[in-house]
Amino acid sequence: MTRLERRTLLGAVGTSAIGATAGCLDFAFLESDEPRRRFDADELEPILATDAPDVVRPAPVQPSQTAVEDAVDRLETLIDAVPDPLGIDDVPNGAVRNDIIRTCGAARNRREALEESPDRFRTLHECISARWYAGEAATALEAVAGERSRADVESERDEIRTQLERRRRATDHVGDRIQRTLLLEYRLEHELSLSKDRLDDGPSNGTTGALAVGEIGGAVERARTAVSFGEELERRHEERLEDERSFADRFEIALERCLESIDAADLPDESTEPADLVEADISDTIAEKIALEEAGSFVNAAEWTIEAASNGETAMALRNACAFERDRRAFETIRDRIEDGAHRSLESVEDVRDVRESALESGADVPFEPETPSLGGDFLAHEYERLGHVDARIREVIDDDWHTGLSSEYVDYVVIGAQFEALPEAVAVLEDRLGE
Repeated sequence: MTRLERRTLLGAVGTSAIGATAGCLDFAFLESDEPRRRFDADELEPILATDAPDVVRPAPVQPSQTAVEDAVDRLETLIDAVPDPLGIDDVPNGAVRNDIIRTCGAARNRREALEESPDRFRTLHECISARWYAGEAATALEAVAGERSRADVESERDEIRTQLERRRRATDHVGDRIQRTLLLEYRLEHELSLSKDRLDDGPSNGTTGALAVGEIGGAVERARTAVSFGEELERRHEERLEDERSFADRFEIALERCLESIDAADLPDESTEPADLVEADISDTIAEKIALEEAGSFVNAAEWTIEAASNGETAMALRNACAFERDRRAFETIRDRIEDGAHRSLESVEDVRDVRESALESGADVPFEPETPSLGGDFLAHEYERLGHVDARIREVIDDDWHTGLSSEYVDYVVIGAQFEALPEAVAVLEDRLGE
C-alpha cells in the first residue's frame, strides 16, 4: 500500500469546507448599486499599445506526421458525412437541422484553424475538440436516418470508458527528465479526464431523440481521439528515451508533501467575507473584487489537487498543487498592496493600461522559456494565453464599437500580474518536493 493509499485523502485535507466553496464562492454581494464608469470603444486602444509576447505552451513530445494525418483524415470524414448545405430532405425537423448545421459548422471552423497550428502536437491536440463536434453532428444525422440508435451509442460509450481507464492506468512515470515527464503525463491525464467528464455528463437537459444520440456520439468520438492522442504521445516519448528511469517514488513523495501544505493552509470558506481577507475597508471597491478573485483561485487549486490525487491522477495533482502555491503567494502580494492603498478605484483607461503594462513587465521577469517542456515554461505560456484572452475581449469591444466598464479586465490583469510574480517561487517549491 502506498503513502497515498494510507491517507484518507479527502478527509485529511478538510474538504468539507473546500468542497462547499471551491469553484463556487458566492461573489454576488460584490455587485454595487453605485453606477459604474462606462468607457467608449474609441477610448480603449491605448490599453493594448504594448504587444504581448506571441507564445504557445510547450509540447512535451511531438507526434508523428502519420498520426496527425490519420487524425485529420478522420475529422474530414466526419465533416464530409454532413451535407453542405443540409436541406429539409436530409433533416425534416427544422430545430434538429439547425442544431446539426451549427455543430458541424463548429467542426469546420476548427478544421480550418488547424492550418495555423504551429506544430504537430498542437494539430493533434486540437483534433480532439474538432472531432467532438464533428462526431456529434455526424452521429445525429445518422440517428435521423435511423442508422444509429441511443442503445448503439450507449454501448459504444461503455466500451470507450473501459479504454479510457486502461489508458489512464498505463501511466508509469518513466522518463529521462522529471519535468518533461511530469508535463507529458499532465497533458495526457487532463485530456483523459475531460473526456471522461463528457461521457459522464450525458445529453444536455431537455435534449432527446437524434440530438441526444448525437451528443453521446460526440462524447464517444472525443474520448476515442483522446485515447489515440495519449497512445501516440506515450509511444513517441518511449522512442526518444535513452536513459530512462522511474520517477514514481519522487512523484508520490512530492504529492504527499503538497497535500500536507494544503492541509496546513488557512483556506477561505463559505463564511469568509472580504473584511476577513484584507485588513482594510475595501467595501464596494474594485480591490474587493480582486481580493476575492485571487482567494477563489487558490481555494480552487487546493480542491483540484485533492480531487486529482483521490482519482489517481498524480501529474494533474502535482500541477494543481504548483498552481496552489503560486496563487496563494499571488494572493498575499495582492493583499499587501491593497492594504497599502492600491486598487481603490477604476477611473480611467490609463488605470487599466497601467495594470496590463505591469503584468507584462512581471511576465518578462519570469526566468522560464515558454518553449521549454517544463512545468515553469507551461505555466508561463498559459499565463500569456490568459492575458491574450483578456486582450481579445477588449479588442472585440473596439471592433464592435461597444461600451464597457473594464472592471473585469482590470481585475484579470492584476491577478495575472501577481501570478507571474509568484510563479518562480511556486515552481521552486515543487522542484524541491520532487527532489530536484
